[in-house]
Amino acid sequence: MTKVLLALSMAAFSAAAAAQSDSTPPYTADPGPRAGDWEATLSGSGQSSSSFDNNSLGLTGSLGYYYTKNWLFSLRQSASTNDTGDSNLISGRSVVQAAYQFDLGKWQPYVGLNVGAYYGAGIEDDASFGPEAGIKYYVNESTFLYGNIAYEVPFDECCKGGIVPYSAGVGFNF
Repeated sequence: MTKVLLALSMAAFSAAAAAQSDSTPPYTADPGPRAGDWEATLSGSGQSSSSFDNNSLGLTGSLGYYYTKNWLFSLRQSASTNDTGDSNLISGRSVVQAAYQFDLGKWQPYVGLNVGAYYGAGIEDDASFGPEAGIKYYVNESTFLYGNIAYEVPFDECCKGGIVPYSAGVGFNF
């Protein structure tokens, strides 16, 4: 009788294991976005003058939409602080971005253009535009780590000098 119970329990265990191996894994083999996905990011960021002699640090968040698997349109908001010795100056940066993301598996570099404005204490408020580039590393199908750098010039001083915003953080596709 014990041999029969042992054989039945082994058969049940084998059937359960086979059923689990036939199920779909929680993630697909293709990391990255799909057309119609949204993207949210949060990062530590910095901003420097074009000569890298005036620097500030802060936080950046963004919300974007993938029009296709490769084209991302997003809105990014930054808040940063610059310690002048006498006080901490708070500034902001708002940018609209269009970027093309190359699908190379887990590594997905991108290039884009942005238009926006920077404003706040200790800086001259102005509208700006410029190119940017970055890279994303997908740790699973929807979560990635990324780094980004841009060069933005003010509209009223086109190409004479600008700022270099940069960031590194985490993002999610949903």
